[in-house]
Amino acid sequence: MPYITPILRNLFRSSRLRFTTKSTPPSPPSGPPPPSNPSLPVPPDNGHPRDAPSWLGHPFRVALHTLKFIAFAHLIWEYGISMSPASGPSMLPTFEVLGEWLLVSKLHRFGRGITVGDVVAYNIPINEEVGVKRVLGLPGDYVLMDTPGEGGGAMAMGTGGGNMIQVPQGHCWIVGDNLVASRDSRYFGPVPLALIRGKVIATVRPWSEIKWITNPLRKAHRPIE
Repeated sequence: MPYITPILRNLFRSSRLRFTTKSTPPSPPSGPPPPSNPSLPVPPDNGHPRDAPSWLGHPFRVALHTLKFIAFAHLIWEYGISMSPASGPSMLPTFEVLGEWLLVSKLHRFGRGITVGDVVAYNIPINEEVGVKRVLGLPGDYVLMDTPGEGGGAMAMGTGGGNMIQVPQGHCWIVGDNLVASRDSRYFGPVPLALIRGKVIATVRPWSEIKWITNPLRKAHRPIE
């Protein structure tokens, strides 16, 4: 009996060791199954759609934004505000001969909202250039044909005999501030309102502030509707 007890004790101990050291089967992985071909990388799934084709990449986006900017700038330049340099002595002393830039409001194209005394940019009817003059007569107004000063034509030389002319419908009468050095309506007659490109609202000089153009005769005449 004393010999049997140690033998049973050793058997029980070895069975406990075998029981505790027995390996358990691994748990199944929680993530997605591995790809069938391990040599191919798996793209990350970040919730975003697949990349666009190569022709819709960065160059295409840059070109698209550039076209949008050009179209927007064209609309502003044609129908909003434009800038052009001033040259010539016909508008002295309002504008310098050189060195000034004029801000032109295209909201007043074709004479919209123009009143007597406003300074306008217009297409010169006798050539393809753009001029700047002051409006002195609107449709229905009477103006003096031989305004003192040499405008370059027969009417300006005093041969008009002090005759008055009524500005016809759809036209305006424009004259330069510097009468002795201006070619204006005294030379080529009334200007069609369709040739008015806009109203000069300000001058810009290099390294200086903007100078807004005011109309000293605004209260003396009603604007064109």
